[in-house]
Amino acid sequence: MDQKDFNSGDIIAFLWKKRKPLIIITASACVISIVVSLMMTPYFKATAIVFPTKSNSVDFNSSSRNSVVEFGDEADAERLLQVLISPEIRDSLTLKYDLYDHYEIDTNKAHAKFEFQKVYEGNVKFERTRYNSINIDVFDKDPVIATDMANDIVRLVDTVMNRMIRERAIGPKWAVQGEVALIKDEMGDYSDRLRALSDSGVVSKDERGNMYTDYLTALKAGERELAQEIKGKIDATQKYGSDYDIYSNLSEFFSLRYSNILDVNDQAVQYSKTSIQQTIRHSMAEIPDKKAKPKRAIIVIFATFGAFAFAVFLLLGIEKFKELKATS
Repeated sequence: MDQKDFNSGDIIAFLWKKRKPLIIITASACVISIVVSLMMTPYFKATAIVFPTKSNSVDFNSSSRNSVVEFGDEADAERLLQVLISPEIRDSLTLKYDLYDHYEIDTNKAHAKFEFQKVYEGNVKFERTRYNSINIDVFDKDPVIATDMANDIVRLVDTVMNRMIRERAIGPKWAVQGEVALIKDEMGDYSDRLRALSDSGVVSKDERGNMYTDYLTALKAGERELAQEIKGKIDATQKYGSDYDIYSNLSEFFSLRYSNILDVNDQAVQYSKTSIQQTIRHSMAEIPDKKAKPKRAIIVIFATFGAFAFAVFLLLGIEKFKELKATS
């Protein structure tokens, strides 16, 4: 306990003894940090907030339970983040705002792209919140440019995602349309065969049950022509009825398949033409009226206390070095 008190008192005495250099170093650091912070270019922050929609929400089937207004989950939020950091969005902003010139980067330098990417990532940030929303933060020395860039990013997301959906739909669209053509050919072939069998007197299953009764009734009534006609249908049905049933079943199967494939075809066509809002926009960016960085007060405080701590350790080291040199 006494040793601790002694050490504490010894340190305080040492600091008092070295108060002049400590004050000079700390005050100098404070003044320098104030000057440097005042020389730093102020940056404004514009923020837009969006929510992802479900990845399969662009569904044009009227019976679908999905909706373009459904909020996406974590996977959808991560997918949206990947789109936001895509080169397509970066390059669109670079071209529109001439960012190389705006960020004062010489395109002729050896590592201009690397330097630009570093500055861009420092000024354009995307963050997923715990509510699965995405914060789009843009820092710039011009508050209007920061706001316009943030809002352009929101709109560019729709452009990029719609393009990706359209490109993804091209292959399935042509494949489905080819399948539709084949099914139509098959259905037409079976319809022609059924028509030919029907013309030869073959009747469907629903009509066969009463044919013998109708035949006997016609004979009893003396209607020989009608009886002969019914007898011809009976003979044709006995001979070709199984073929008729096969073609009828195939026709129903392909008719149902045709109806289903048409639904898929309609969706593929709609996907290939889609141009809708792909995010749920919580808030668009507004022009900031207060700088976001640098935080001058924080810079001055940290620089001042850092200089004070460094000065203390430096003076202690010098003092210890003198003691070791004296005893050696």
